[in-house]
Amino acid sequence: MKKIYNLLLICLFLNTTSHADYWVQKTDFGGAARADGTGFSIGTKGYMGTGYVAGYTTDWWEYDQSTNAWTQKANYGGSGIVESSAFNIGTKGYILPAPTGTDFWQFDPITNIWTQMAAFPGPERQAGVAFSIDTHGYICTGALPSLAASMNDLWEYDSANNTWLQMADLPGPARHYATGFSIGTKGYVGTGTSGATGNLNDFWAWNKLNNTWSQMANFPGAPRNEASSFAMNGFGYIGLGYVSGSPSSDFYQYNPTNNTWTQKANFGGGIRVEASSFSIGNLGYIGTGYNAGAGGGFTQDFWEYHPEDSTTSIQENGLTAASFNLSPNPFSTETVLSIDQNLLNHEVKFQLFDTNGKLVLTTPVQESTVRIQRNSLSGGTYMIKLLVDGKPAAVKKLQITE
Repeated sequence: MKKIYNLLLICLFLNTTSHADYWVQKTDFGGAARADGTGFSIGTKGYMGTGYVAGYTTDWWEYDQSTNAWTQKANYGGSGIVESSAFNIGTKGYILPAPTGTDFWQFDPITNIWTQMAAFPGPERQAGVAFSIDTHGYICTGALPSLAASMNDLWEYDSANNTWLQMADLPGPARHYATGFSIGTKGYVGTGTSGATGNLNDFWAWNKLNNTWSQMANFPGAPRNEASSFAMNGFGYIGLGYVSGSPSSDFYQYNPTNNTWTQKANFGGGIRVEASSFSIGNLGYIGTGYNAGAGGGFTQDFWEYHPEDSTTSIQENGLTAASFNLSPNPFSTETVLSIDQNLLNHEVKFQLFDTNGKLVLTTPVQESTVRIQRNSLSGGTYMIKLLVDGKPAAVKKLQITE
């Protein structure tokens, strides 16, 4: 029996274990559209809020990954803030306000209470970088209020003793609107803008074990400021931001093991600056921000990033290359996919991605032969991922001719 799947394009490369990364749009951020907010994750929940709406805001929201839903929580404990620094330590989150203030606040998601902690001893700042390592949090770089001057200092917060200590300065140019993350015992800081040199693409690692900085491989994208970042699975990710005054959507992965960068799928929400980000488990999240393109403005969309998965192969599902056949590829009007009848004992799905890595279609396959018609899809290159029993099994590019 043949079954026609309109708008479904399917192909397989059965011996590969390389799988495409992609973005999935999730439920919009629960608050109003905004830019320059902040965020972090605690356990299996994400938190975002504050920033600029029609003025500086204090609202605070919790994202539940399991239900894809937002819940409003207690407002941030201080006054309205924008371009603030935030990190998490264990089961608590922390925010240093901006553009002014040295008051420092802890958020407890269990009690839903904000508590003021030891005041930040460094200069007031906005647009700094924050990350955490074990039981310590770190705030680095930024600008004096009203962007009067850039800084390169690094401060450590000890959550066990509620104390601050100044650490070694970043040896690169003083900067603000930089971004960063932590992996293991190292914190990473890069990009941003400097009053002396303009936008930057240098990238630095701070080693907690000996309080020293090392310059790493430059960020491979164009120099930029107000980028977004997060870390997960032992990799760091940086993208988006202003490039030569224009917003961007490109996105890159950093591998600390070999000090290399790899370009990944462009951000699914398009060009974006001043967005908030965090990671939960093996998934990354970016939302809100400013779309400075034509017709753009403040946003409230929220996107989930699925990294490349090279750990699962089709052989783990007990299948072989002989289980599948697709002909022709490339095609202009129609192609036919044949699947071994035994495969139907498994749950099989195909996911279709466009050239930006955006997931545009997920479809179950329940017949052994599928006739695939092009219909209204434009010519070009597409990427198809096969899921068998919910696990990535294979991926390949598919070409549709004009």
